[in-house]
Amino acid sequence: MRKLLLMLAMLAGGCAVGPDYTPPVASYSDQWHSDTGMDGSAQPAAGSQWWQQFNDPLLVSLIDETMHNNRDLAVALAHIERARGLRREAGSGYFPTLNAGGSANRTRFSRQTGFGANTGTRSTFSAALDASWEPDLFGRTRRAIEAADARLQASLAAQQGLMLSLTAEVAVNYFELRGLQRQLVMTERDITLLKEMEEIARAKTELGVASDMDISQAQGERENIAATLPALHAGIQARTFRISVLTGKAPEFYNTILLQAQPLPVVTDRVPTGLRSEILKRRPDIRQAERELAAATADIGVAKAEMFPIFSLTGSTGSSARLFTDLFTPATLTRSLGATLGWPVFAGGAITARVDIAKADARAALASYEQSVLLALEDAEGALARYAGEWQTLHQLKAAEASRLQAFTIARLRYEAGEEPFLVMLDAERALITTRDAIVGSETRVLTTLAQLHKALGGDWQPADSNSASAPH
Repeated sequence: MRKLLLMLAMLAGGCAVGPDYTPPVASYSDQWHSDTGMDGSAQPAAGSQWWQQFNDPLLVSLIDETMHNNRDLAVALAHIERARGLRREAGSGYFPTLNAGGSANRTRFSRQTGFGANTGTRSTFSAALDASWEPDLFGRTRRAIEAADARLQASLAAQQGLMLSLTAEVAVNYFELRGLQRQLVMTERDITLLKEMEEIARAKTELGVASDMDISQAQGERENIAATLPALHAGIQARTFRISVLTGKAPEFYNTILLQAQPLPVVTDRVPTGLRSEILKRRPDIRQAERELAAATADIGVAKAEMFPIFSLTGSTGSSARLFTDLFTPATLTRSLGATLGWPVFAGGAITARVDIAKADARAALASYEQSVLLALEDAEGALARYAGEWQTLHQLKAAEASRLQAFTIARLRYEAGEEPFLVMLDAERALITTRDAIVGSETRVLTTLAQLHKALGGDWQPADSNSASAPH
């Protein structure tokens, strides 16, 4: 018996049907192809949080609040706990099952139909402990554990990807909020300036050196700019609502704090991007796709194991007696030991169909992984190009602002001296206002594209092990 058990233990730890998983190798150039001027040799600081560079305590606080209270993250955490439960369930296949039971019966036999000893009343009591164990001879349990492990790791990567996306979304909405608030201040200032020009035109008209048309043109331009105010207020309110919901609060929760205008954060134009191939390790969506491929590969082994015999050992021990007090006395003890062997000889092709399904799922998972790599490279290259391009746009707009400010100053002086018509000065001011509005928009886009760039590069979230996860409160 000892030799039999030893042989079964050796078999249980032996072979496992199905393919052994090998991580796919993605061979792509380490060099970035976007002409960005970014620092591709420097690596992002490990464990750093890119939003800290703006020195904006409110932004940091909002992102921290999002990481603790966002409802989507609570769902992701529940998925992780579910994956852990499935992993424990898969691991239970290595262990025997034990069941304890008992019964008590009292039977009264018929005096007319009974015969011999089967007359009168009889009581019986029994108690038993049953055990069964199925050795993992062909690796069904091992492959199931591999699949469950991989899916747990995929759930963790999905959570990290969600954290990365939420961080970028909070930052983008925050930057857009500050940009709209600055735009609002500038628009109100432009309206005031146009009122001054209107008064100048009115004064010159009263002196007879200008016409009512100048006044009408100034009024029309002022009203045209004032018409943009409702959209600015609506945009500010929408960003405030979105940030509040991202942090797990009611839409109006942060109105008091966020509606207080603050300047746009300041940022430098260089970002340590690292080698292009490094994003394959940093991006959570790629890790998730790779882990899902590993799980799908292990599922092939689980399906193939159904084609092989199932061997199990069973045993029980117990006691059966007519008196409860006699239970577990030597004369009432019972025991049994046995083995069973089952082999699915014919199942109408169901087993081979499940193997084919598992293989098809693995091919689909491989294609999904390859697509996720391509999309990640495209995302990162595009984000780099947009960020660098927006910086160039901003530099050119600031140069244009200086020229247009000079042109407006000259046009105003010449108009006040009677050397230029009102329309020349109005056109110069309109061009200056347009350029300054474009600068605010560009400064905002520099910040939003920076947040999207950090997301595309994989952010700074470090891979978590399968035993830890951030839990929303």
